[in-house]
Amino acid sequence: MLPFFRCRFAALRYFKILTLLSTVVHANTDLPEPREQQITLRGSRDKTYRIETENFTVVFAEQGGQIKEFRNRDPHYPRRDGANVVIPEMEIFLAPYIGTTEPAQYAAQNLKASMDAAYRFNTTEDSDKITVTANAPMLFVADGRKFDAVFVKEFVFLKKAPYFKFALEIRPNAAFKLQNLMLYALPIIGPVPEGSPGTFRDYHHYSVGEKFELAYTGSTGGFGCGSSPPAEKIITGAADFFGSSSRFLILNLQPLFATRSLSITPELRHAETKKLLQPQALHVNLGDAVLAKDKPARFEFLGYMGPKKEENLHPDDNARRVLPELAKLHRNLYKSFDFGITEPIRDIIVSALNLLYKLIPNYGIGIILIALLLKLLFYPLNQRQAEAMKRLSELQPKIQEINERYKNNPEEKQRRMVELYKTHKVNPLSGCLPMLIQLPVFIAMYSAFSDAYDLWQSPFIPGWIPDLSQPDLVYSLPAHWPLLGGFGIHLLPIIMTLTQYYQTKLTPTSGDENQRKVMLLLPFLLLFIFYSLPAGVVLYWTVQNILSIAQQLYTNYRTTRSQAS
Repeated sequence: MLPFFRCRFAALRYFKILTLLSTVVHANTDLPEPREQQITLRGSRDKTYRIETENFTVVFAEQGGQIKEFRNRDPHYPRRDGANVVIPEMEIFLAPYIGTTEPAQYAAQNLKASMDAAYRFNTTEDSDKITVTANAPMLFVADGRKFDAVFVKEFVFLKKAPYFKFALEIRPNAAFKLQNLMLYALPIIGPVPEGSPGTFRDYHHYSVGEKFELAYTGSTGGFGCGSSPPAEKIITGAADFFGSSSRFLILNLQPLFATRSLSITPELRHAETKKLLQPQALHVNLGDAVLAKDKPARFEFLGYMGPKKEENLHPDDNARRVLPELAKLHRNLYKSFDFGITEPIRDIIVSALNLLYKLIPNYGIGIILIALLLKLLFYPLNQRQAEAMKRLSELQPKIQEINERYKNNPEEKQRRMVELYKTHKVNPLSGCLPMLIQLPVFIAMYSAFSDAYDLWQSPFIPGWIPDLSQPDLVYSLPAHWPLLGGFGIHLLPIIMTLTQYYQTKLTPTSGDENQRKVMLLLPFLLLFIFYSLPAGVVLYWTVQNILSIAQQLYTNYRTTRSQAS
């Protein structure tokens, strides 16, 4: 539901400099401009270096030592194998780049030096892990002077587990001090669904002093989730962990040292065109570094990249043997998955769908069977409600009579209404109970198809609904059309609306004609809510509508036969 992704890509280059300047706190334009900074060699973005484990395929670029591709590998789920977490044109992902709070012109040079330097790669490998070391000579500016140093990035990837260790190191050739070293992290991660962003949800998360918070891009993450800050938010104190997440995959980094602070810069849009100028981003203040030739600065992190599956956050004994630091993996990392308060119901639904998939390998059929099972489970309650509503409809003439006779005496009217309902054993609120009971199930179903890795790219009907975690797309309007250009036509929500409308027409009401007209408009209001939801959620609601129609037709038939006899 974020149609502005294309704008984000074009804005990224500006973002790299804007985010730096937004964190500079000691700007001083009176200082002399340094001579043009020279680095040993400017790297090429087209020269790449590649490694593979059972869980990752990682492609590094020579320029900046940046990660161009970080692909999820999953042979058990071929359709999800090879998904790239790094969104194209956002290779700032885990470069990372070091900025400082030197005066603006110097800080920008330090950042640019780290971004452009040509890194040389070296790999060591054994049966358990792959260690990638990238280093580049460069010049840093501190206190108005330039210092030679070697910038080193080190990755240790476990071959058989989705964890890695990441280290930054600055090796100086002379003593100097860098203030407020800033780690610039990825604004967002992917993968972005092909064809349409659909229900793409992305957010940053962080924990400082055991206090966990979420920051969704845009205004909200839906169903009461955390929202994006209106201005830059600075959280002082050592970070327990931080990261970025999309719907199904997540990146967590846990510092193995005490950071100084953490900040979230909100997305910025043009006041008139609403075009995205700067994506939301997360930055970490690593603190000051006093360096000497025999005293490099080193910052280490534990990392996890992969599916949002809690079992992946519990390293086994072999992983801990290969990477002993995993014993320090934070116990609250699971909170970053943000499955919401309906997580227990969601887990039951996902487990049930996986079980049904083993019997019938189609998640769409599984949804239909779950909807049918729930309908049977709640049948007695729904049937009593349907019969009560039918009796209530038959009482409409008497209700109208009481309304007219006692319209100037509300207390007497209320007493007569209660007496009428009691005599005929009718509860006007009974129609709300089944919906209230099933509402948590619906929210859990939404969560399941929004975030459950198991259900990502789950097909139903080839050619129409190839992925139940995305809206069905039957046609996109031509991009050159004004206003509606590129608008996607989703058929399933329209079917859902028509079934909801017919169900409403069949259902007896307890109110007047105006109330009935409002109820008939409700399905068309739901169309706007459901239009961009995952097809799995819309399918579930549609099947529930069809089953409710069948039940109401049966109730009406039984009532008619009873009256005839």
